[in-house]
Amino acid sequence: MLAVAALSAAAVVGAGPPFPDPVNGQAVYDPAGAITAQTEQELETRIDGIEARTGAEIVVCLQVDPSVSEQENLDKAQALLDQWGVGRVGFDDGLVILLGLEPDLTRGRISLFGGSGFTAAYLDPDALSAVIQDDMVPRARSGDIDGALLAALDSIGGRMTTDRRDQIQGARQLNAVIGLGVAPILLLATLSFAYLAWRRQGRDPEFHDSPSILMAGPPAGMTPPLATVVRRGAATPEGLNVTLVELASQGRIAFSNLDRVSEVRSDEEPDPLTDPAILVPPEPAAARPLAEPQRFVYDTIRDLAGSSGELRREQLWGLNAAVSGYRSLLEKTAVGLGWFTQRPSRLIGRWTAIGILELVLGLFVGFVSFQAPSSGALLVGVALALGGGGTILFGRAMSQRTPLGAQVDGMLKAYARTLRKTMEQARTMDQVVDEPAVRILADTPDKAVVWAVALGLRDELAAVLTRTLEDRRAGQPAAQSAFYPYWLGSAAVGSAFGDAGMAASGMNAGTVSDLGGGLFSGSAIPDFDGMFSALGSIGSTPASSSSSSSGGGGFSGGGSSGGGGASGSF
Repeated sequence: MLAVAALSAAAVVGAGPPFPDPVNGQAVYDPAGAITAQTEQELETRIDGIEARTGAEIVVCLQVDPSVSEQENLDKAQALLDQWGVGRVGFDDGLVILLGLEPDLTRGRISLFGGSGFTAAYLDPDALSAVIQDDMVPRARSGDIDGALLAALDSIGGRMTTDRRDQIQGARQLNAVIGLGVAPILLLATLSFAYLAWRRQGRDPEFHDSPSILMAGPPAGMTPPLATVVRRGAATPEGLNVTLVELASQGRIAFSNLDRVSEVRSDEEPDPLTDPAILVPPEPAAARPLAEPQRFVYDTIRDLAGSSGELRREQLWGLNAAVSGYRSLLEKTAVGLGWFTQRPSRLIGRWTAIGILELVLGLFVGFVSFQAPSSGALLVGVALALGGGGTILFGRAMSQRTPLGAQVDGMLKAYARTLRKTMEQARTMDQVVDEPAVRILADTPDKAVVWAVALGLRDELAAVLTRTLEDRRAGQPAAQSAFYPYWLGSAAVGSAFGDAGMAASGMNAGTVSDLGGGLFSGSAIPDFDGMFSALGSIGSTPASSSSSSSGGGGFSGGGSSGGGGASGSF
């Protein structure tokens, strides 16, 4: 028999847990002195026989524990099983019989707690309760604690047959095969499946980008919104943001109080003077034709604005839903230009759905494993969940560009490097477009602003505009007539849309001098970076103001996980 250290009365200051460390040679502990030495030896002999026959491990402990309740005594029996590791590792076939006695040793609580393997193969909590009530309590109440324990072991041992031993052994071996064999194979299979699909359908052709690559000329059909599709590998909300900026730069729309988008709450009273809005003037007569995706967004905005010529509150918050087909149009255009093999979002959505299905299935298997309980099944659930997560990650990259698309992506990266370096050194957007390499795509400051947003250079753009206004305030001559995109509509500078001088300029390119002295009469420099970030919030309903917030001593290391037991009083 695997044994436990002696638990002597002299060593016990108070009832466990924690319990004194066990050592070899003993499975019965009576620091309370409640049973005879002859009974203790007989219990040891019977426990040895049960262990030799089944491999299961049993501990009997009697301790003085005044006024302990039945539930507290049961919890202590579980704690003893876990602390000493009663039962075999992987089998969890241990049983603890714990008596918590009053000092007079005539009254107390009886608890039997078995590990998950013990309760599954031999006696479940109901059967353990029957042993307590039928075999132990009547004898203990008559003062025969020795007889109660001997009767309990006879009843328990009679249920612990070799057939049931083989049952738990087979189940635990199957559990090990599932956990150590099936789970790793399943994880490898799901990840390999997703990886091979990505190689076939998602991996881009080889195109070696380097700082030496330059954009000799813009690809046919390239627009700032399409650039976001090529950069991101699919149409994203960024494409709509860029489209809005592009329409504003052309004088087709303008923003009002853009920097307040993230501040407004849905339960606030509307305020026409401070609410964010999109303003829609009559379409400029000499405006350039729009590509189909941009035309779709622009026409939708005009329809929503109606005769009022503006989008506020509900119309503004419903913009995303109103232009939900915009991403599809962008991707179809990119496919038509030969930059993608198929619509990226369709492929990404398919593989993301597969990954989510694997993840949900893994969580379900994990839940079932706790009910069984089965650590092997739990590992299978974990493997499925991890495989699903990996499939989702591969799915997000499932947007295969064609060789031409990969080349266009490289050209855009080269242009972004040029534009970033130029803006880092410039004080105004006028200086930015003086750079010949920048003028390939942006020959006006307005276009440079749009392309900076499209290529993810918002921080650099915000820095240039801030430097422009700082120079203006400092009285630098070059800044007095410098470009400023007043169509951004910062609350810090007031609504430029109603200014007569700006209206006369056709709401296209503007200068700081157009804004007049009101711009700098005590107002802070606008938070340009915050304004560009706020573009991502346009079209969605804001939140309301209320929502912003191993065992020692010879035992084999078994445990109680998934086990159970019962208690009684005498």
